[in-house]
Amino acid sequence: MSRLPSANIEFCTTEPCSYAWRTLTMLALAILGPFLWCFGSAMCTDRGFAFRDAAHFYYPLFDWTNRQWASGQIPLWNPQENCGLPVLADGTSSVFYPGKLVFALPLSYAWNFKLYTTLHVLLAAVAAFLLARRWKVSPCAAGLAALSYAFGGSVLFQYCNVVYLVGAAWLPLALAAADRALVGRSWRGALLLGAVLALMVLGGDPQMAYHAGLLAAVYAWILWRSERRVRHSGDVRVTGGGGLAVAPRVGRPSGSRLRNRFALLALAAIAAWALSAIQVLPSSEWSRQSGRAAYRSPRSVYEIPAYLAQSRPENDRSSIARGLFGVPELGMHHEHIYQFSVGPWRLAELAWPNCTGQMFPLHRRWLSAVPAEGRVWTPSLYLGLVPLLLGLSVWRLRGGPPAVRWLSWASLLATLAALGGYGAGWLLHEVRCGLLGARADDMLVGWPVGGLYWLLVVFLPGYVYFRYPAKLLVIAALALSQLAAIALDRLGQHEPATLRRWTLGFVLLSLAAYLASWMIEPAWNAWTGHVRPDVLYGPFDAAGSLTGLRASLLHAVLLGALFWGLLGEAGRRSPRWLAPALLLLTAADVSMSNGWMVLTAPHSDWTETSPVADSIAARELQDGGEPPFRVFRGSRRHWYPPEWPLRGSSERHRESFRWDRQTLYPKYHLENGLAIVESYGSSSSYDYLAVLGAGRRYGWRRPDSVAEPSPAVLDVLGVKYLILPEAAGYPFAERLPLAAHRPPVPNTALWHRPDAYPRAWIVRQVITVPPLRRAGPDQIARRTRQVFFPGDAPYDLRKTAVVESDEKPSLPANPPPDAATDERCQIVLNEPQRVEIDAELPQPGLLVLSDLFYPGWTATVSTDGGPPAVVPIFRTNRIMRGVALPGGKHRIIFVYRPPLFYAGAAISVLAWIAAGLALVRRRRAF
Repeated sequence: MSRLPSANIEFCTTEPCSYAWRTLTMLALAILGPFLWCFGSAMCTDRGFAFRDAAHFYYPLFDWTNRQWASGQIPLWNPQENCGLPVLADGTSSVFYPGKLVFALPLSYAWNFKLYTTLHVLLAAVAAFLLARRWKVSPCAAGLAALSYAFGGSVLFQYCNVVYLVGAAWLPLALAAADRALVGRSWRGALLLGAVLALMVLGGDPQMAYHAGLLAAVYAWILWRSERRVRHSGDVRVTGGGGLAVAPRVGRPSGSRLRNRFALLALAAIAAWALSAIQVLPSSEWSRQSGRAAYRSPRSVYEIPAYLAQSRPENDRSSIARGLFGVPELGMHHEHIYQFSVGPWRLAELAWPNCTGQMFPLHRRWLSAVPAEGRVWTPSLYLGLVPLLLGLSVWRLRGGPPAVRWLSWASLLATLAALGGYGAGWLLHEVRCGLLGARADDMLVGWPVGGLYWLLVVFLPGYVYFRYPAKLLVIAALALSQLAAIALDRLGQHEPATLRRWTLGFVLLSLAAYLASWMIEPAWNAWTGHVRPDVLYGPFDAAGSLTGLRASLLHAVLLGALFWGLLGEAGRRSPRWLAPALLLLTAADVSMSNGWMVLTAPHSDWTETSPVADSIAARELQDGGEPPFRVFRGSRRHWYPPEWPLRGSSERHRESFRWDRQTLYPKYHLENGLAIVESYGSSSSYDYLAVLGAGRRYGWRRPDSVAEPSPAVLDVLGVKYLILPEAAGYPFAERLPLAAHRPPVPNTALWHRPDAYPRAWIVRQVITVPPLRRAGPDQIARRTRQVFFPGDAPYDLRKTAVVESDEKPSLPANPPPDAATDERCQIVLNEPQRVEIDAELPQPGLLVLSDLFYPGWTATVSTDGGPPAVVPIFRTNRIMRGVALPGGKHRIIFVYRPPLFYAGAAISVLAWIAAGLALVRRRRAF
């Protein structure tokens, strides 16, 4: 069997030193220019990222983890969210990602956060450059790949979702390692691939690691097919530009059993698992208990056995066919899997920048008029017109070098998968409704059925736990940018007549569309007249959207015409300057087209205190109370300042950011030391979600018809303060004035409940029920209602507790009625991973701690000053912890020592040491 060269494409040049320096200067300008254009306001001034998750999710979350490290604790448990949750179980925390060492720099946290984000953008550019150089393309061509990838819309906008930016930054190096491992048959390359995949997982993006592994498997298959053709058609070697020529056949390499490509992939997978075990093991334990694992009907073929073994209630309408081929169930993770699917019409954004209208700062996205348009993951898909046309000019699925076919297949499959829920079922439904008059709710099969993402969900193990198909466009962007680099070097070898014709056709099409846009203004206003105001960005700006469309078309005309001209006689007369000219042209193109997506605000907004938090602190000081207590913030649904949908603003992103901070949404409570009972994250305990769901079922409705949990549920969770919309009154609570603030916080009210449950209390009556096993959502919901609302009425859990255990707590069957008069129960130490409680009981009782019941917590009890004894922790009231106590004075100590964390840490430390020794022992150029 012949061995293919690692690059598949060769490029050789001997240029003078002055030209090399000019090339380096061009590359520096091409990368630093867009970088400063996009991030200059953040890196050169006292401003920070103020949009979406960058501001209200990752900034406070990483700040909390850094403070935990600074206090000498490993951030393993967060008691400030949802009655407590395991930090490592949520991959977005990325606690052990080596890149987090940036936060150890002697700078302010705000600057370190900006560095952490922007350095990953630069890492994406450098990694894409190195990958392109692996194909032996010129530095300018590699610079074009780096530029279009890192500053294209699919990657650049991930500054708002930094864990996915981390995955995008490492992806090119994963492909380079895969090429080294599979083409060079190198086990060290396989270890390197495993290390890069582990960095993706540790950085918070396991799905990208999964995708990179799939891409490596596709590459192995392409190489295997190529070698089969070699054996049947003669010997080959790969020459410049990717052409094939005859060369002597190479025999099977020695030790081939150890160099089998799929064995190398298995080695890379094992290495990735071991290197990231410190994150993988806790995440796996959590995922099985999270809402992502809950389903009524199986969503993949791997869930069918568990579904068949699952106990189901009578009149159950679930079925295997309903889960695999039906409509995803609303409110379950199955529905969330397909959120942020990319409508096929949005692919036009690849060629015409922002042609579908800008989302912000004013509402000009005319694509909102399309009924089937869904949620937007990134506002722009544009990666530059020149890279797009160049990449498509060499795009091929058959023939040519294996690397070109690999990149072509990657771009195609990633784009098809990014369509997500727009599958064959959706297309069939649209045809039936549009042509045959079918009702909108009459669906033969589910709308995602038949799509590539649906196939991945149904047939790939574990893929059902992921979500958001639009993330796959990062792969398509990388593949197209690499193909563009290969095509750019080919311009000096072949007459680009075909490319010129396609470019001219594109220019003429864009020009015709631009001229037509001046004739459709009345029809445009009528068609977009039904676009609803955006709750954040205000009313739709029809005139501005049409102006933006014209600007996009004119931009394409001018840029395409310039590219067409450079490909002609002018380019052939100065071939040395063609690549640098196209590089700088693309730098200006992506800067002007995508730079608007980076939104910042002055850091003074971050130092501004929350009037809600200030009011809570003032009331606690007045009452002499001390934590722990908890806060409930009402559902974000329909809750915005009422003037936002009525009036747009160029500063709306800043107004929104400040309002989120002022009202503690979703993670700003971490900055103030407050505990929120409904904090939004990437995953939550399904048992905990069921408790909140039961609370809303028996709860009350705000004036905007949004259901909120019953006071009985909020009582048992220890909620002392509630943050609600202005018009939402709350029974049995006192409204508190908000601390003085200019301007006043709009549409926000704070309520105080003086009779809230303490975080820990004693009960004497215990009801013991068997634990749920192999239970589905309906069984969990029914058990939750039986605990909190038996007979549809609230249960007094202050006096009675429900324990789910095969072992009954040793408590008296008939406690004396006056035994509670002399009881005392007080939390004396409240740390994230350690809670100490002093309790005094005249008679035996059950201590209830309203913290999340979860594996890894241990309890010891010291009675009357005696030695501590380990005692069992009972699942109490569905989600809480209970400890049986005899009469007397006790010190109860809860400590979080998760076994899977320690096991994962040991595996990862040994794996990194072993991998480092193996790679350093014989260094090779990467």
